[in-house]
Amino acid sequence: MTTTADGARAPRKVILAILAAGLTAATFDYLFAMGMNHLDWITIGHAIARGWYGKAAMKGGVDVALVGVASHYTILLVASAIFVFASLRFPILRRMAWIVGPLFGACIYGVMHYVILPLSAVHAVANPKGIKFLWEFLGHMFGIGLPIALWARVILGKD
Repeated sequence: MTTTADGARAPRKVILAILAAGLTAATFDYLFAMGMNHLDWITIGHAIARGWYGKAAMKGGVDVALVGVASHYTILLVASAIFVFASLRFPILRRMAWIVGPLFGACIYGVMHYVILPLSAVHAVANPKGIKFLWEFLGHMFGIGLPIALWARVILGKD
């Protein structure tokens, strides 16, 4: 493990952990959303861009879809940074990545559906029902939270 003279993690390792975790989680989630909803990347991008533009986003072009894609990746890079920095302070988060990661993914689901979406231009709690809820919730646990925790563990170590 590369550390600085005072024993801290090298900044490049921290940045690498954030990037690897965020890009992996965002890509898994995006592909999952496309597959679960049988939609192309542009339509999913439009759906995400509704957070900025409201319902009008669904009639936008590729530029609006790219705003949605960029927003999605930014949100998960921020979530990854939160986890990585928290794990620097509390290494048990990395040691117990297989347990903590899915719990972190469940928290991300809650924050997205009960905080971010209601405050966005969507202005609603958009929770799917039944089996769709189960798949989306599990997708957040194992397609977002777990990869974030595992990348932090792999790159920063268990200590």
